[in-house]
Order: sequence, then structure tokens, then C-alpha cells
Amino acid sequence: MSMMNKINCTLLFVFLVLISVCLAENKQTHSKTTSSPSLSKINKNDGGNKIDFTGGSSSTSSGGSDVNQIPQTIKISLTNDPSEMMISWFTNGKVGDAIVQFSVSKSDLVHYSTSTNNGVITVNGKSTAFSTWKGYSNTVVLTGLSPKTTYYYQCGGSTSDILSQINHFTTSNFPTTTTTISNNGGGKNVKSTSTSNEVTPFTAAVYADMGYGGGYNNTVKVIEENLSKYSLILHIGDIAYADYDKVEQGNQTIWTDFLQSLEPITSKVPYMTTPGNHDVFYSFTAYQNTFNMPGSSNQPWYSYDYNGVHFLSYSTESDLAPFTQQYQWIKNDLETYRKKNPSGWVIAYAHRPYYCSTQMDWCRKQTLRALIESTIGELFQNYNVDIYLAGHTHAYERTVPVYQQSPIGTYEYPGGTVHFTIGTPGNQEGLDHNWILPAPSWSASRYGELGYGQLNVVNNTHILWQFLTDQQVVFDEQWIVKGYFD
Repeated sequence: MSMMNKINCTLLFVFLVLISVCLAENKQTHSKTTSSPSLSKINKNDGGNKIDFTGGSSSTSSGGSDVNQIPQTIKISLTNDPSEMMISWFTNGKVGDAIVQFSVSKSDLVHYSTSTNNGVITVNGKSTAFSTWKGYSNTVVLTGLSPKTTYYYQCGGSTSDILSQINHFTTSNFPTTTTTISNNGGGKNVKSTSTSNEVTPFTAAVYADMGYGGGYNNTVKVIEENLSKYSLILHIGDIAYADYDKVEQGNQTIWTDFLQSLEPITSKVPYMTTPGNHDVFYSFTAYQNTFNMPGSSNQPWYSYDYNGVHFLSYSTESDLAPFTQQYQWIKNDLETYRKKNPSGWVIAYAHRPYYCSTQMDWCRKQTLRALIESTIGELFQNYNVDIYLAGHTHAYERTVPVYQQSPIGTYEYPGGTVHFTIGTPGNQEGLDHNWILPAPSWSASRYGELGYGQLNVVNNTHILWQFLTDQQVVFDEQWIVKGYFD
């Protein structure tokens, strides 16, 4: 063979080898990118009847499951009953009845089998088609939970082969009911409830006005990194800002994508919301069908007790005039609580503040804000509401104890409600930096910085409030002593 032929054969051989290598690499890459859907890795339960997204190392077969049945935007929230927990999520497709499997042991869920149960309880709920958007709202209420207990859970559907990853939550401390046999009552069963007005210390993260843009991802990141210290999260209206391009009906893609980015938080800590002006599309129905607060789309107000503190949420986007349904409800709720507990902490929250001092029209003009001050503010003074949390203006502000535009008492001896505005976690509209000058006499601290509030309930007499930047720097801090208004 000539030298030239030898060279040609050698080049041909090298060329064929290179083609083989490229084909092998392409096949390997293709298998990596198509072997699983968007949620980590799919694994079959030991029970063999469901597929879960727990990220384990067993089979990667999807078993013919429908990706439209994947649970998304998983959230937990409180009800009026402290022994319950509401779990809700979104699916693009039908799942039959919504179901939640839960246990006090994570391993029980990992090794669950329908033939043995292994301590796993399955609870059925409901799956309801959105009347205005595509997809389904799925809700399950877990009942009969024990106080101060951590539970592990997964979401799914009765006709779905898919379960969510395993999440967990911890219940609050609350009174329990026990049944005893009375020796003097002919052996009859007597129910007795252990009641206590004592506060169990806890910390809550607080913010309003969070949506895509404006550095919100920094706030989400720092809360997620410090999630273990939070027992409760309050999002006080304006959620996702999904009404910008579709004012009347909202943008479902923006809404869902934003809530999915919050799922590492909302799936583990009770996430309590109230509607803001950017959440009223479809007459609150999209908001209520998503978050399933104890109220309703027609009555988006509610209250609950948590670790010895009474929380009251009302809607500044609904009628608040005297003798309206909401006004009467607020009055009755506060009156009922104060009869049972004259000295307990009461913390209220709603989207719009009635003490704020940015140059925003809402803070400068005496219209609806003045009505809220004269109606709700009067109730808060009469029933000794200690703290009011709000947003709407994209700034942070803390007041001294105040009533009728005048400071009243001190933080050590409050004679009126202390107000906090926390519209600073980040959104596409940016922060408010322009302030009314000079500052009103009731304004104690104000910043136009990205961050959120931290409510540290210490005991029956002391609360430590902090405003943290998105870098966990304490920008503002104030101790508040339990006050008794005249």
C-alpha cells in the first residue's frame, strides 16, 4: 500500500471514531434532559400506587403520570380552629378529590404502603375548577392536630399518580380538651378544656407589597435561609402584582409563577394574607380561591388566636363605614375577645395604613384614609388594639403610640395603637423615598430601604419589633410593653 493510501485509511479511521464519540455523547445528553419533569426526580412509593417528588434514588419511570396533575404553589394556612391546618395547592388538570397524606414521622411517608398504613393518615378534600382562570384549586383541612407537634405531609389527588415532595409544618401551642369520669356524677363523662392566656414565644415575618422585580428575590432568599426561626408569616396585601396588564381579570401566569417562587416558604410556615388593591381582580375570587383564608371572597376578613395572641385581619378594599357588615364584624370580634381576655395582645393587619407620611397621595389626602381613622381607629382605641400592621406605600415607618393624630403615652406605657407600615420587600414599582417634611409628631422612624418586619412576641407583656434589610441588618428596633388604653 502506498504511503498516501495509508494516510487516507488512518484519517478515515480517526473520522469514524470521532463520529461514534459524538453520537454517544449526544445520546447521553439527551437522556439526561428528558428523563424527568421539572420537579427533581420521580420516585415510586413503596406502596407502588403513587409517584412522589421526593428526590430519592429509585426508579425514574413516570408510570404514565400526567404533568398537569403536579401539585404547584403549595401553601399552608391557619383556620379559626388552632387544631387545624389548611393545605392548598394548584394543578393545571383534574386530580379527582384533593388528598393529603400526613404523619408525625417523615419515614412513615417515605415507606408508606396502602396495605399497612405505617402511621400515615389520608385526608380527602376538594378540588374546584377556577371560575375565572384555568386549572384547579385544591384544598384539604387537617383536623384534630396536637399542639406543638411537627407533621410531615404530601399532596395529591384521588385520580392522580403524583404526590408532591414531602413538606412539614409545626402546630402552635393551644388549649386542649380532655374527657374525665366524674366520681360524683354517676360515672358520667365530663369534658374539660385546659385554658390559658399565657403567651408562647414566637417570631413572625411581616411584609406587604411583594411582587416580581424590585429585589423581591433577595427578601425571599433571606427569609428562606432563616425560615427555621419563623412560626408565622403575614403578607399584608398586594401579592404578585398580577393585575398590571390585565386589570380586571389578572395575569394567571404571573400569579402562579410568583407563588411558585414562594413555595419553599409557604409550604412549611402558615402563610396568612389579606387583600390589597392589586388583588381585587375578579371581585377577590382569584385571591380567595388561591389562599383560602378563613374569610370568603364576599367577606375577606377573619381572626384567629396564635400562641396566646389574637390576630384580626380586615379588608381595606371593602366597605368600612359604620353599620356595614365588615364594621360590625370587627366590633363584635374585638368585643368578644376582650370579654374573654381583657389583658391579652391584639394585633390587627390590613393593606392600607391610616398613619403614614410618604408623599404618596394616600398618605397626604384626607379621604378614605380619614374614614378608616375615624371608624376603625376608634374601635382600635376602644378595644385596646396594641399593634396595627399595614403596607400600600412602599416604605417602612414606625409610629409612637398614637390616637387622633397625637402621640399618647410611650412605648413603655402605651395609651394608643402602635402602627407599622412595611411595604418594602420589593416589587416592580420600586420603593418610596419621598417624605412629608417635617415628619409628623407621631412618626418615630421611617426608611425607604428593601426589607421586612420581624415581630418577636416574647411574653404576655413584651414584644420586640425589628425592621431587617434584605441583608439581615437590623435598621430599626423597638420594644413595646403591653398597654391599657383609657
